[in-house]
Amino acid sequence: MERVRFSNYFGTAPVTIGAARLAIATTPPAVDPTHDVALSFSGSASVTIAPGAEVTSDPVSLTYAFGQKMAISAYVQGSFTALSQHDSQVVTNYSSVSNAGNTSADAAGTSLSEPNTNWFLVSGMDVYGQYQGTVALFGSSTIDGHNSNYGNTNAYPTANVPVAGQDNDRISDALARTLNAAGYHIGVLNAGILGEVAGPSSGSSSGSPGVDRIGRDVLHQPGITAVVIDLGQVDLRLNACGDATEVEASLQNMVAQAYAAGVRVILGTIAPASYCTSSSSPNYGSNPVDDSDPFAGDINPGPENPENVQRHLVNTWIKTTGASLPGVVAIADFESALADPDHPDFLVPTLNSFDNFHPNGAGYQVKSSAIPITSILPQ
Repeated sequence: MERVRFSNYFGTAPVTIGAARLAIATTPPAVDPTHDVALSFSGSASVTIAPGAEVTSDPVSLTYAFGQKMAISAYVQGSFTALSQHDSQVVTNYSSVSNAGNTSADAAGTSLSEPNTNWFLVSGMDVYGQYQGTVALFGSSTIDGHNSNYGNTNAYPTANVPVAGQDNDRISDALARTLNAAGYHIGVLNAGILGEVAGPSSGSSSGSPGVDRIGRDVLHQPGITAVVIDLGQVDLRLNACGDATEVEASLQNMVAQAYAAGVRVILGTIAPASYCTSSSSPNYGSNPVDDSDPFAGDINPGPENPENVQRHLVNTWIKTTGASLPGVVAIADFESALADPDHPDFLVPTLNSFDNFHPNGAGYQVKSSAIPITSILPQ
């Protein structure tokens, strides 16, 4: 059985869902009409969500197999302001034209003519079953899977392009396959958001920093047994130019919240690269954004960009002080898995999507392999 959650968390006015459905997707935007059920809310086909609130549908029974994709359709009735959304850029969703009316039951998808990369209103789906719990992956775009549709045909520093027909394959997809193949019955929750920072001082483009968001998007979710925290990279790079101590304090804060909630923590080291590009910052230095050298700012041959020095300091803290914090059960060494031995402040060229920040599809597979799956559940 399943139930779907819809959120108006960032809304400024009530939003009414006039109808909603859950189905198994076929060729988007089409769904399988034999596996397509209407959702209800306390027995009603519609529900109004107040600003800042979330609603959960009544449970429905929809059988599906591992690896199948689900489709959620919703008819937003009447007038509304900007909708709460998740811009992930790893999936194509579809909407109808304005004032098209209720087309949520259009299984063929012919009325859904406008593609977009946003999940509007949907905040999650709960699945009932014989599970051992759920592990959450908590981070920014490198958890959310940005550029995962890139391959390694053209490896960095050569210009890279998306691979036609290659599905966007995130770290959560790779981890789910690994757990399933190993015989675990564990759900995988991807709680990555583009532009997410660990702490409030760096400024968040995602709506709220990790120290504020972890409670709502991870710890309060049903059945969470463990969380992999992969944050701090955005705090350090580009114009944020944060310091190691700021990131460390934020990570310690999140670990403490998880420990208080009884959730096991796997801390992830920060993979390359963290380049400060703000010339007014003391952490500014040579970097491939401003220099003709595609490996500018690397520790080899140097001079190293000062912000990468901050990244190394954070990683040392994670492996020592962080590893000993109450609630931390393991370290996922993403840096060791992804760093180029010849240029340690850069991703392995064949795992680099093109921007030396986001892995490609193969890189996300390798990143997933750094998560010690035996630490997700108590032994």
